Amino acid sequence: MLISEIITEVITEIGGDTSDSTLVANMLLFAKGALRRFPLFSRSRLLVDVAYSTLALGDHYLTTPTDFIREISIYYVESGGHRKYLEKLTEGEYGSKVNTSTTGTISYYRIYGNTIEFDVSTNVERVIYIEYFKEVDDVESTDTFFGSTDMLEILKDGMKAVYYSDYTEDDKGMGDKKWGLFKAGLDELDSKYMMSEHGGHIDEA
Repeated sequence: MLISEIITEVITEIGGDTSDSTLVANMLLFAKGALRRFPLFSRSRLLVDVAYSTLALGDHYLTTPTDFIREISIYYVESGGHRKYLEKLTEGEYGSKVNTSTTGTISYYRIYGNTIEFDVSTNVERVIYIEYFKEVDDVESTDTFFGSTDMLEILKDGMKAVYYSDYTEDDKGMGDKKWGLFKAGLDELDSKYMMSEHGGHIDEA
């Protein structure tokens, strides 16, 4: 489904005028605002990407992907085909292990800004894989929505929440209602991700 079609649906559902070019333009902004919250407040396989980059012999850092929000895992593939996952350390832990003046087998990393720094300079050229949550708000009205139908409905709730809260008089509390539905949808999306990753039933704390 095109983003423009989603915008038309939302405007129709709120009783707006689909020929109002200002409202249509604002709805695209509302869609982008809602999409920014998806990877921040929920997890889903549709929000995950994998990138790779070559860490050259003697190097100890790489740049994160351009649409990177936060990593899930960082690893390289050993000669036997097994993945070797690298361990993320806190700043204090990392400081006691880092020694980039020597070469060796990388085991640890930290991320600061858009840089992934490893504990030692690699003693062999390695292809490093980064599994991460990506930004999904870089959309135009002519783009096709990347998500599933349930994600589409969550997006619509988010767009309506912004509309009622920031764009129009809301004497019926529709903004709060839509924010509640939007947050509940994100929570459910996150719960489905946890179940797909860990299996079984996820008990609330």
